Amino acid sequence: MQAQDKSGTILAAATIDRDKHVTQPFSARQGHPYYMHDAIHRQPEALADMLRRNAGEARRLAELLVHRKSIHLAGIGTSWHAALVAQHWFRQLAPAAPPVHAWHSFEFFSYPPPLGQDDAVIVISHRGTKTYSFQALELAHARGAYTVAVTATNPGPRIMAADMALQTVEQERSAAFTVSYTSALMVLALIALGLGEASASPGAASGTLQQLRQIPGAVADALAREQAIAQTASRFASQGRFLSVAWGPNTANAYEVALKIKETSAADSEGIQAEQLLHGPFCSVDSRCLLLLVAPPGPGSQRAGDIARAAAAAGAPVWGLLEEGNTQLARLCTEAFALPPVPEIWSPLLYVAPLQLFTYHLTLARDANPDLFQQDNPRQAAACVHYSL
Repeated sequence: MQAQDKSGTILAAATIDRDKHVTQPFSARQGHPYYMHDAIHRQPEALADMLRRNAGEARRLAELLVHRKSIHLAGIGTSWHAALVAQHWFRQLAPAAPPVHAWHSFEFFSYPPPLGQDDAVIVISHRGTKTYSFQALELAHARGAYTVAVTATNPGPRIMAADMALQTVEQERSAAFTVSYTSALMVLALIALGLGEASASPGAASGTLQQLRQIPGAVADALAREQAIAQTASRFASQGRFLSVAWGPNTANAYEVALKIKETSAADSEGIQAEQLLHGPFCSVDSRCLLLLVAPPGPGSQRAGDIARAAAAAGAPVWGLLEEGNTQLARLCTEAFALPPVPEIWSPLLYVAPLQLFTYHLTLARDANPDLFQQDNPRQAAACVHYSL
């Protein structure tokens, strides 16, 4: 199984697949649309499918979890970001449920918390082949905790040792995961709603299943405006640094878009919480930067305005993702992309979509292949042999 880069160089399949785990023949695409583009546009259908296929299982799982002493969420990379979003959801929607903790799988395995049969561990792993994710699951299982895997429909076998598996979508052919991220988020959202109901939490009223059912359509509407996002990416493609800024449930999306920009175009990028940006990191903001400001209505709205004004004073352009009708913030941004009103708690599922498309078109503008995890770069390919995932 081989593919070629743009110069015709043969690439081994193992260097294309970042998990060193090939489950099907891989033929790298050499131009738009890359596999990442297919996956991004598949999301409305996949999200609707998660609602149909996993709602009942998520509710049954929630009824089991509500009797545990603690709930731990673990993942790596994009799956760690999903764990961070889910931690916010569990705490906000089910405050009367057992305490929840999000972990990076390496940290969970290396410095495990006290675990026993009264605890539960949910491991999020799209491929199911990341060493520390399945080791985290095996550790939890060995200590008697109830284990859950949120994973693909065709994952590696070791992740399926979990007591219960909630499956999302088939493994992505692009190394830049998109649909697997949002599909896992939708499953975790359903679990959070179930926990709120099972624990009779008063916070459950802040997010409902009916609201969640509106998300696939809203994502489809955002993706339909791809051309506007592509134009923004082209305009700012020569910026030297990309800072994604958010708060609350979208903080992990700030981390996620920074990760995706690194993976796809190798551009200098950083994701940062909005208030944290102003406590030192803003000192490095200048005209070389583009700020990606993720700003749905919420507690950080005032700070979003402060950040946009400060960026303008520092000479840095701002691309703002904001709710329709927020003309005050739109005027402060160099460019703005308006999204339909959704409850802040569910906004990560919607606001990540334009960020993914921006990343994709930034990669095209910088003449890179978004699917290959930089393995068509000889130095990155040479570096990759020194570690395994």
